[in-house]
Amino acid sequence: MDNKDFYNSASVTYNEMISFEMSLERKWNLFKNIVNTEMKNAADCGCGTGVDSIALSKAGLKVTAFDPSSEMITKAKTNANLYKVNVDFNNFSIHNIPDKFNNSFDLVLSLGNTFANIDKENFNETIKKCYEILRKGGTILIHILNYHKIIKEQNRIVNIKQGKDYNFIRFYDFEKQSIKFNILTYKQSNPSDYQLITTEILPHNKEDFKENMLNAGFQKIGVFSNMAYAPFDEEASKDLFILANT
Repeated sequence: MDNKDFYNSASVTYNEMISFEMSLERKWNLFKNIVNTEMKNAADCGCGTGVDSIALSKAGLKVTAFDPSSEMITKAKTNANLYKVNVDFNNFSIHNIPDKFNNSFDLVLSLGNTFANIDKENFNETIKKCYEILRKGGTILIHILNYHKIIKEQNRIVNIKQGKDYNFIRFYDFEKQSIKFNILTYKQSNPSDYQLITTEILPHNKEDFKENMLNAGFQKIGVFSNMAYAPFDEEASKDLFILANT
């Protein structure tokens, strides 16, 4: 399935799959390690249904958010209204963010494995655009799963989640040249009422990020295993976080 179609389809039950309210509280607490008094404007790149955007707004930042899925943007606007925050949501992939946003943000955030949905042809342009929209001295924080570990272990199950009305099984298909990411969603009251959606993901690693970020002009590039900045272990860490400055 095309990546945009995949996330348009996933948007219907996405809030329930990620436990939106609990995720919002957790992100709000985590962002205390990132946001400082000098930060005024933030970009949430790959915002999904808006959990990070809303958390950043509640932390006191003026937030502009981007996502290529129109249905995710619609859900995000609804969530922002529910939590009474003002976020400027925009339906763009990161590499297609208009130039009018260049030099606009003190913080660029891309959490939730967004970069695994960016193909190799657009990866470099996406990194460059992140650099362009940051102000001088700005900070970027990117999160992606540690695909070195995932490919090595070949564990197909990503997550099994019981929601309020639906159950969710997220799993991989490992192929010779690619990884397919699947979400199986079914009603608890009627398991035969299900949806299975699949898209290809790209297993970018720390060297891909460091090389392209250096070429784009980023400085002080650090790699970590979590938002508390614990050291990254390529063989053991579940997540890869990249922190850098312009």
